[in-house]
Order: sequence, then structure tokens, then C-alpha cells
Amino acid sequence: MVLAVISLALLSFSQYKKTLDDVAQHQVHALMSATRLVQQAEGMVNASAFLLLADNHFKRRQAVFEIEDRKEWIESLIADFSAYRGIQVDFSQVGQLNQALFSNLNRINTLVSQRIDRRVDVYFQEGVTREDVRQLELINAEIGEMIRANHELSQDLTVTVGQQVSHIREEILSEVKAIHQDMATREIWLLYAGGLAFLVVLLIAFYINRSVVGRIIQLQKALSLDRPKPQDIPVTGKDEIAWMAQSVHRYVDKINAHERQILEINAELSFLATHDALTKLYNRHYFDRKINEMSRGSENGFFCAAMIDIDWFKSVNDRYGHDVGDQVIIKLAGHLQTELPKSALLARVGGEEFAVIFQQMPLDETAALLEKLRINLAEQPLEVEELVISVTASLGLAGYCEDGDLIACLKEADQALYQAKRRGRNQLVVRRVEKNHAKK
Repeated sequence: MVLAVISLALLSFSQYKKTLDDVAQHQVHALMSATRLVQQAEGMVNASAFLLLADNHFKRRQAVFEIEDRKEWIESLIADFSAYRGIQVDFSQVGQLNQALFSNLNRINTLVSQRIDRRVDVYFQEGVTREDVRQLELINAEIGEMIRANHELSQDLTVTVGQQVSHIREEILSEVKAIHQDMATREIWLLYAGGLAFLVVLLIAFYINRSVVGRIIQLQKALSLDRPKPQDIPVTGKDEIAWMAQSVHRYVDKINAHERQILEINAELSFLATHDALTKLYNRHYFDRKINEMSRGSENGFFCAAMIDIDWFKSVNDRYGHDVGDQVIIKLAGHLQTELPKSALLARVGGEEFAVIFQQMPLDETAALLEKLRINLAEQPLEVEELVISVTASLGLAGYCEDGDLIACLKEADQALYQAKRRGRNQLVVRRVEKNHAKK
């Protein structure tokens, strides 16, 4: 479109220059020729006056030479003038007037020559008759008539050429007007073409902005997010940008998948750092750290600590295998999670040994709860891999730990557990702790 507008402008200026050159080379030249023709026609009258005033043959010849020179000029100008293609006029009238003018001038030249001869005869020879004088008068009269005729012919020639000059001027004005109209039309076309080109440029810019720049900006914004998701990557179209977006989409998807895997592994590692891998209960490391934090607290109140151990667990492993033994531990852990309150801190601290911290719970109530748990476990065998296994547990409970010394309380609970083992297992032993001494 831009090239078309430029081409149209260049074509318009080229035609404008061509038209101006045509006006300058032909019409202006014709106008100058017509003007010179009028000047030479008027000069011809002056030359005829010189011829009329000649009183000897020398002056007559000088006037004739000037007339002949003007004759050649006039004939040349008429030839140039008639050759102008823009004038639609019959030049026969101009030619006839010119021929008549020159014919009269030739006749005047003859009459002037006769008059000079007769004047010589009249003034310098004797025996001049009245007839000679009359002949001289007739010659002068005819010369006067010829002069008047030449004057009329010169005026007619001037008027005729003047009409053509006027016609040429009208044609020049018409050409100039046509040029202005054509340029105005082309200017309108150029404005339309320029407007159309501008509109096309705007549409192209809008298309590029929408289909290229906008998509790249969206892709850039998506990639500038802290955690871009595959659905944040716009994938539209079938061009190079779409291919790039698809590659970025797959790359982000892989990164997110790897990140999810890493987060899952981190979460699993974080879970395993504080939990037992088999039972999913808190492990010994977390339990020790937690009781140290609780012991340092100033507003924790009182606690009860319990230790639970599965009876004869080695015989279960020896008889059914370690896999069944692991399932027994898992079943017992689930049973403890179900029966114990949510506020209790439950952890697996050994192979088949569990520890529990009860906070703000009376010792008698805690003992009743653990006794009920022990009875239910003894009366309800565990079903493991189509096997029915009777399992019992020994429990040691210590409380209250009013001074917040959980470590001492746990030691008391552990001693109570060993005491339950020595008494025959499958029983609960409770120890009441009061100010750094234990009471059975």
C-alpha cells in the first residue's frame, strides 16, 4: 500500500511536469510566435512608410531590403505558428492576408521606382508635358491607395493573429485549469490511498500486537510468575510462537512434576524425621524433643506418662515371622490411636514399646482408660493375613508430674512397666509421683 501511494504520487508529479513542459514548449512558443508575428506585421507598415518616403533609388532599396527581411521573418513565424498542434484554425486567411500585403508592397515598390524616375524627368529634363505631370499624380494617388490597403491588410492580419493569440491564451488557461483539476483529483486519491494505507498499517499493527506481541507478553507474564503452571502458558495457533509456547508448556509441566516429586520427597522426609515409618506414629526423636519442650514450659500444668509394651512379642515373630509381627505392631498402633484421646502425645519409642503423655488429665481417669484399653486388647484377638493372633500388653503409668519434670515421670512409668512384666504381664501398674519421690 505504501509503495502504491508513492507510485501514484510519482505518477501524478510526472504527468504534472509533462503537462507543464508541453505548455512551455508548445503553447508558450506559439504564443511568442504569434506575438512576434503581430510585431513584424506592424513593423511592415513602418517599412512601407520608409519605402513611401524614399526620394531616390538608394533609399528605396534600403526600404525594400528591410521589407524582404521582415517578409522572411513573417513567413517563418507563420510556418511555426501554423505548425502548432493546439490551434484549430484555418491559416489560409492569414496566408492570404500576408500574400496580399506583400503583393501590395511589391506594387508600391514599383510605383515608388516609377515616381522617382518621373520626378527626375520632371525636375531635370526639359519638355515635360502636362501628361507627365498627370502620370506622376496618378502614381502618387495609386501609392496612397496601396498604402491605405496595406494599412488595412496589416490591421486585418494583426486582428486575425490577435484572435489566435487570445485562443492560445484560452487554451493555456484551460490546460492550467485542467492541470489543477487533475491534481485536485489526484490529491483526493492520494488522501484516500494514504488513509487506506494508514488503516492497513493500523490493522497490521493490531494484528501483530494481538497475534504476536500480545501472545509473547502473555508468555512473558506467565514465565515471570514465581510458580508458573502449565495452564498459565497460552498455547494458541500453529506458528513459531505456538511451538515455543508448547515447548515452554512441556518444560514448565516437567519442572512442576519434578517440583511435586521433590516436595513429596521432602514432605515424606520431614514426616519420617518425626514419625515412625511403620506405624506412622511419632518416633523416639520427636518424642524426646517434645517432652523437653514441655518440661521447659512454665504453664503446662500436670501430666501423666504411660509406657506400653506388647507381651511375648518375640514369640510372635518367631512363630509367624517378622512381617506378621510388623502387622501386629501396626494393628496395636491403630488401636491406641482409636482408644486414646486426641490431646495425648503418642509415640513408638522401641520395637514393640510405646509411650504416651497425657496432659491435664487426672491420674485415676487415665488409669481407667488404660485398663479398659488393656482388657479390650486381651479380649479381641488381632486378625492379620487370615490369622487370628491373641495379643496382650503390659502398661506402666506414672502421675502426677506437677513440677513439669516429664523425664522423671517417664522413668517412673518405665519402672512401673517393668514391674508389670515381673508380675506376670498383661496388667497395668500405676505409680503416683509427688515432689521427687515415687509412691506405689
